[in-house]
Amino acid sequence: METWAIFTGDIVKSTAMTRAELDAVFTRLEEAADAVATWQDQPTRMTRFRGDGWQMAVTPQFTFRAALVLRAAVRRCGKTADTRFGIGLGDAHFAGDDLSRADGAALVRSGHALDTMPRARRMNAPDTPVALRAALPLADRIVRGWTMRQADVAYYMLAPEPPVQAILAQQFDLTQQSVQGHVDAAGIDELREVCDVLEEQ
Repeated sequence: METWAIFTGDIVKSTAMTRAELDAVFTRLEEAADAVATWQDQPTRMTRFRGDGWQMAVTPQFTFRAALVLRAAVRRCGKTADTRFGIGLGDAHFAGDDLSRADGAALVRSGHALDTMPRARRMNAPDTPVALRAALPLADRIVRGWTMRQADVAYYMLAPEPPVQAILAQQFDLTQQSVQGHVDAAGIDELREVCDVLEEQ
């Protein structure tokens, strides 16, 4: 078995969403899975289950960065849109791309992390290294304050090789100064610094 980071999550307040709104959230999650796949030398697996539930497998090195990008992806869908997830690290064995057929310690730990998540949290990883456990609550506090536009910018700027701001400004019909303002307000430079430190370990 290989070592993976498994995310097990669901969509916050999904019962208040229309089917189209929920499908739009999952479209964003699937786009994020494709983006994460470009960072690593292995494919990113993602499976939707029980309507608003999902699982994703990510290379452990990018656990924290992927967590931020996944939150950004969902928050791009609306000012109240969000997801919560537990993260488990360890062995995982896949039977194809469907994570509902996978097994291993990482999946057990991920499900446990979601089930035991403190009420006020949206990200939980109790069985992971202490540095990740320390970073997640602080990141959660920052992410909760993102506007939709800040989430748009964060989604792209938190990639290991982000686009130049001029290109992003053109994509969102903003000035480059406005993009930099969103980067500053969203704490993206600080979050990138944490990503880089964790990925060096």
